Amino acid sequence: MLTVCSTCGTETPESVGYCRCGGIRIVRQPITDADAQALRWPGTPLIRSRIPGLENVYLKYENGSLTGSFKDRIMRVAVARAMQASPLGAVVPSSGNAALSAAAAGASQGLPVYAIVPRGTASERIAPVVARGAVVIEAGQDPSEAYAAADRVAAELGLIQLYSTFASPIAEWACRMIGVEAVRQLGAAPTTVIAPISAGPVLVGAGHGVAQETNGGLPALVAVQPDACCPITKAYREGSDTVVPWQGEVKTAATSITDRLNGYPQDGTYTLRLIRESGGLAEAVSDAEMQAARSALFQWDGVDAELSASAGVAFLMRRTAKLAGPAVCVITASGFKHTYRGDVPAPDQNPEQAAMAGRISSLISGRWVNAPSSQA
Repeated sequence: MLTVCSTCGTETPESVGYCRCGGIRIVRQPITDADAQALRWPGTPLIRSRIPGLENVYLKYENGSLTGSFKDRIMRVAVARAMQASPLGAVVPSSGNAALSAAAAGASQGLPVYAIVPRGTASERIAPVVARGAVVIEAGQDPSEAYAAADRVAAELGLIQLYSTFASPIAEWACRMIGVEAVRQLGAAPTTVIAPISAGPVLVGAGHGVAQETNGGLPALVAVQPDACCPITKAYREGSDTVVPWQGEVKTAATSITDRLNGYPQDGTYTLRLIRESGGLAEAVSDAEMQAARSALFQWDGVDAELSASAGVAFLMRRTAKLAGPAVCVITASGFKHTYRGDVPAPDQNPEQAAMAGRISSLISGRWVNAPSSQA
């Protein structure tokens, strides 16, 4: 596949890395049904949200992939292409989801995978990676440092790089199918695409997919980041055209979208450029807002979303004005890791449902498992 630099226009074969000028390289060819079928890609569901105030919002729920996140789309392509080189193995820097996707794709192809994750990564993120035969090595304090470590490992040991930032042109290319599927499922073009992001391939790719399928322009792109680490949003708010790495302490549980962009701020700058060109915006939300959004997704839509993946909905719940046309909000990952450790919000119980539950328990001499404390 050929790539073209978004800055200088130079064409080069697809590979991991940036253009010599430092610009982002984008795959020139569109993604096709044949590409998806060759990689046995399943489509993911599009769900019309019932959350109050989100009547025009459709959730593109990426749980339908093999490991429950959009990173599966990227890693299936990356591993398939890696196998063509008969590699010794592959290295993947990750805060969790990319490592899991790479481990699953590697297991299906017999590719040894070595995941480099930041120190202190939660055990529920590491366990499913190890279970699929990958080796997990902790290094660095954040994703940027994990990427720097992976660069060194790849260079010195000859391992293939499995990256999910714009450093890998196929990351954005693989995410285009999200937009293609959404247009077909809606039967129309969404006016807006919203996604939680750290660097932006999922948002940019989904937007490009919409443009490809409709032969039109980009929908308005809305990027949402955690307020504890939001370099793209900061540049947007300041009116700057250039994203700089995030400075200072970072405290957030939304680790999947927490990236200072140290070493690759051009990823953020490219995403910011397309946000502005599309008439979109960049926003930031708090952990409390993401927790509230995750709870609302459970209660109103039956969707189990990762905390980070709830950021887009958190922004929409805060927004007072309704969106004019159909909007697609990408739920980037399932919340199964939270759920399995018991991190599940308690739902609101309406009086009618509580009364019926009490009657059922009395009728069959059963025990109401999730009864309010006053009725347990």
